[in-house]
Amino acid sequence: MPFANPGGHDFIGVNLDAWGLLQLVFAIVYTIVLLVLCGILWKQRDHPIIRMRKIPMAIAAVLVLHVYVVIILIVYPLNGYFPCHAEFWIMSIYLPIGIGLFQAQNQQLLLISRGQQVLLTQDQYKPLPSGKTRWQYYRNKFIIWCKSSKEQDAFEGLIAIGMVVQFLGSLIIYVISRKFNSSGVVSQPTTQDQCRRGWEWAPSIIWQASWNFIAGPYLLWKIRMIRDIYNWRLQTTLAIIAGLPGTPLWLAALYSNSLNSVNKYWVPAMWFMPGLITMQLITILSALFQVWRSKKQAKEVDGALNAFDVKQHKGIVGPNASIVTTSTKTKDSGRSRVPMKAMEDCLTSNGLEFNAFYHFCTTKTFNGENLVFLDKTIKFKLEWRRIFNLLHVSQDSARLRMYRDAVDIYLTLIWDKTARYPINIPYQISRDLHTLFQSAAAIIAANRPSTPRSGSTATPWDEPSDPFASVGDHPLRPMLRHSLDKGSATSQLSGLGSSDRDYHNNDISLESSDPLADFSVPAGFDENCFDAAFASIKHMMWEQPYQDFMKSKRNSASPA
Repeated sequence: MPFANPGGHDFIGVNLDAWGLLQLVFAIVYTIVLLVLCGILWKQRDHPIIRMRKIPMAIAAVLVLHVYVVIILIVYPLNGYFPCHAEFWIMSIYLPIGIGLFQAQNQQLLLISRGQQVLLTQDQYKPLPSGKTRWQYYRNKFIIWCKSSKEQDAFEGLIAIGMVVQFLGSLIIYVISRKFNSSGVVSQPTTQDQCRRGWEWAPSIIWQASWNFIAGPYLLWKIRMIRDIYNWRLQTTLAIIAGLPGTPLWLAALYSNSLNSVNKYWVPAMWFMPGLITMQLITILSALFQVWRSKKQAKEVDGALNAFDVKQHKGIVGPNASIVTTSTKTKDSGRSRVPMKAMEDCLTSNGLEFNAFYHFCTTKTFNGENLVFLDKTIKFKLEWRRIFNLLHVSQDSARLRMYRDAVDIYLTLIWDKTARYPINIPYQISRDLHTLFQSAAAIIAANRPSTPRSGSTATPWDEPSDPFASVGDHPLRPMLRHSLDKGSATSQLSGLGSSDRDYHNNDISLESSDPLADFSVPAGFDENCFDAAFASIKHMMWEQPYQDFMKSKRNSASPA
């Protein structure tokens, strides 16, 4: 059997020559490999390193584009059994939708970066819809979406509108053109080859050009200053650049006679294939690499902890020594790991260090919500001690006040229905917090006022407006010492100024208009309600973000 049919792609019978069979085999093997990779990535979709990337949308975009890749690979073997009107719908609807989904997923880097910058200066929780009738419920749900949707939601909404317009335009062209049906009013019936040329393909060209040559380069310009540690910007850049050559090469193959000999074996649509495969693999493999890297570092930490335990058991280190205060080295790389005590000092005593760490988390690692949670939990416990140290305060009123404040933390940073950037904690811890706060949170979110209860922050002991002044690129934290281990809570909080809550005559009761004014506080609520989540997030932040932060500091301090 010859390697290739001398006639090539000539619309006369199937091409089961060596070149055709090679394409079929590649389509099958590549499909299996890609599905396995997507399956692995799906299982890791909630990993803290990649959760922010909106993995379900990324996988959906990859699979939509993959169906088109498979269709491209079977065009040559089918050799004419692939009708022109089917290719019209694929090129006019399916491919643009796939590219649109991919570009929407690419936008995630820019939107996450922007969202991290306003974690502490915007009201963070989303309201829940309410209504006595089904119509009122869905009307309120739509109004809430319009008022409180993130940029990502708005962008996806625009894509959906564009898809509808694209579909309607393509449907009109399909109905009126005689190339696709005999009842049309324009153009004339033609051959299979000529059917794939003409003005009817303009919507597909315009849509592809809009995504690849307008939206793509615009996004590259907007993310040019982002310097994340995950190489997410590099991945996005490579994926966008990979999609650029396909459309002009496809047009050249269709309308340039000089490429007719090439088109016999490399059909015009195959010019999309290298870019599409590159986009798929970059998206999947870069995310899996970050998961592998994170797990490798976690394994190194576990090894260091185990080695420390062995040394302590053998008496190499003193019985009072702690991994919290002792530097460790990873087994594989030998790099010194900054002790936990350093991060605890950063959280509880050093304002300037916290500012730098917060800036690093919001611009490099994109997990600033974890640091906000740690900070607010520490302040919550201090406020608890302060309130219960007040004289002549009703215990029931104090518990209800602190419960209301705890619900605010739950709304803004934990419950995925209301938090814009929920923290990532184990299911069991999350379940316990849901049991404690969800019923109250639902009441508050369904009765959300037009303005936040306490300025723009989630918790009422924070500053009522602009909690962090801005100097340069760093949001400045008030110079507080809020260690839970030094001095009394009252003395530590005595200098907070405007951050203090002014309780006149020790009145800490909730306002009568507050949705929880008559709420019964669960018996299991106390000042330690967030301890499990705090410990989980603190270890997560120490394990990688803080190590990367300190490494960045060392590198910037080293002479060039």
